[in-house]
Amino acid sequence: MGAFDVLTWHSLRDSVLRPCVFVAVGALIGWAVHHRLRKMIENGRVAEDTFFGILLRSIGKLPIVWGLLMGLNWATRIISLPPFAQDRVVNLLFAVLIWTVMTFLQRAIGQFISRRMVSEGSPVATSLLMNLVSAAIYLTGIILVLDEFDISITPMITALGIGGMAIALGLQETMANIFAGLHILLTKQVRIGDNIKLEGGSEGKIIDITWRYAKIHTVMNNIIIVPNSKLASSIITNYDMDSVRGQSASVMDVAFVVTVGVAYDSDLEEVERVTLEVAREVLKRLDPDLDISDGASTAPVVRFHTFGESSINFNVNLHTTSFKGQYVVRHEFIKALKKRYDEERIRIPFPVRTVQLDGSLSTK
Repeated sequence: MGAFDVLTWHSLRDSVLRPCVFVAVGALIGWAVHHRLRKMIENGRVAEDTFFGILLRSIGKLPIVWGLLMGLNWATRIISLPPFAQDRVVNLLFAVLIWTVMTFLQRAIGQFISRRMVSEGSPVATSLLMNLVSAAIYLTGIILVLDEFDISITPMITALGIGGMAIALGLQETMANIFAGLHILLTKQVRIGDNIKLEGGSEGKIIDITWRYAKIHTVMNNIIIVPNSKLASSIITNYDMDSVRGQSASVMDVAFVVTVGVAYDSDLEEVERVTLEVAREVLKRLDPDLDISDGASTAPVVRFHTFGESSINFNVNLHTTSFKGQYVVRHEFIKALKKRYDEERIRIPFPVRTVQLDGSLSTK
């Protein structure tokens, strides 16, 4: 082998083969770590809902990327590059590393928040909260990358401070919705999964709270979009707020009223007895978990309240352990009550109007 061939071989080895070997070794190490961590979860050695399990699931395939970055870093140190170019390559690798680390943190913190909200009774985390967390994490990463590239962020902060005032004035409604959404989340007066009744009468379940509005899934299978500022200032009935009922969120108690009227010649004692019997039969059949024993706070109650034009009116106060179940209970109760009243000859009157025709009128 001649001297020229030897030099060519050494140059090829140092500029191509060795860097490729370093990159391959780094990728292989990353793949081995990823494979090992994945097996730990698949074999059940680490529970998914534990702290370490959440971290492992958040890492995903990032160890392969980190292995490649490590191999590329080794490779750049043995390739003859100009100092400026080598610094820029190292800066670029650092930027990719920071981005992957921020991605890992965003996944992990997001899962921790979701787990915390589930433990507090909310089935999922809100879009607003997750978006704010993601924005804060990635903003931190951008600041670290800019600092690595020796880009001063002080002028940018100054510009953002001045421009932020103009933006805030132009986006007052949007900012109001964002802060109203944060107020709703922090006070926990309304949470994801809560069944609520709006001031206008609409009822449904909160399925998400975004940076601008809340989504409510109604019993009619429609979605109501309510701006956060309107929701925060509205009068809301929350059927799932624990402090109202003094019990755990897993045991729901939804109270509702059915208004009934009977004829004036009815025996009110008998009406009350028959109505309560029907209510207990319906509740026992449709909601066996409900406590309807005498003296229980969820037992059905009859309360007469008005002498109407053609009937004595009263309310039947009923309870159920399901928000949507109230509509089924109401439906079955009215059917069963009408049938039982017919059997017991208890009349439900209705207004009668007499129309008198003047026979003296004639037609031409």
